[in-house]
Amino acid sequence: MPILPFLTKLHRAPAGSFHVLTGAKAARLRAHTMYIPSPLDIATAIQAIPHGQTRTLRDIRSDIALAHHADITCPSRTTIYWKWLAHATVELGDTPSPYAIPWWRVLKDGKLSPHMPGGISNQRELLRREGVEK
Repeated sequence: MPILPFLTKLHRAPAGSFHVLTGAKAARLRAHTMYIPSPLDIATAIQAIPHGQTRTLRDIRSDIALAHHADITCPSRTTIYWKWLAHATVELGDTPSPYAIPWWRVLKDGKLSPHMPGGISNQRELLRREGVEK
């Protein structure tokens, strides 16, 4: 099976890392420590969302930060990897992979995302199939 574009990006992404923040960055983020997640960190957190439930990206970032003893998790990497994982899941189809996730259970700021595979209508339909109305 050929490596697919989003899988390639995920495989090339760096491992998660813990950082101590100082100066202006610490003040701007109101945090002293930040965990920059790996795609697998994001995949694991999303795979833990039960069928028929949703979580926000903020919830996922909080869970990951807590698990890695950091004040915050990098918001931009979390969002980027969520999008990559969603597209990789579609590319994979029925092929089992640790990167195949129920991406539709994640909401950005409590809302459906137009940037996910199939846009808002697809995310809404996938949630509806699980009994979630959005």
